[in-house]
Amino acid sequence: TVPGPEVASTLDRLLGGGGQVFFTNSGAEANECAIKLARKWGGRGKHVVVSALGSFPGRTLATLHAPGQPRKGEAFQPLPEGFRHVAWNDLAALEGVLDPSVAAVLLEPVQGEGGVNPATAEYFAGVRELCDERGILFMVDEVQTGLGRTGEWFGHQHFGVVPDVVTMAKALGNGVPIGACWAKADVAAAFQA
Repeated sequence: TVPGPEVASTLDRLLGGGGQVFFTNSGAEANECAIKLARKWGGRGKHVVVSALGSFPGRTLATLHAPGQPRKGEAFQPLPEGFRHVAWNDLAALEGVLDPSVAAVLLEPVQGEGGVNPATAEYFAGVRELCDERGILFMVDEVQTGLGRTGEWFGHQHFGVVPDVVTMAKALGNGVPIGACWAKADVAAAFQA
């Protein structure tokens, strides 16, 4: 259809260009897409996704495990493996878990489910640097913060960092069930038809 490519081009432009967009039905599915992309990009043995305690990427089976909120996923045990959880806004804690099995770090610019907990610019810059040094994807969950909700098009733009993958939903459809996962073209290339 005509609107899909137009919206994808607009989102790519708002994120700085050079990426591709995969549309989904929700924010949880957008984050599920990001997790699957990280695993496909990393390959066997480099599949772990690290996220912060108190985050909330969604209610699919994988996204229930990603945030490290045991009460949310308890009824659905055993949850999929391949997730590690670290203290929020703690760069040393993050650095301590980044071994060769880690494919990606998934963070929100502002945690919404765990309270209104904004990241610091220093934290996001440090995460970007660690990911670059170790060949790890930096994925940013903008489901709640994206599309103008923080005063920039995307919350991470306040910090001057460019993620490898960005997920969005809520404000994208204003109540219509739609989400999207944007990734830099070289990362998106891990997905094949």
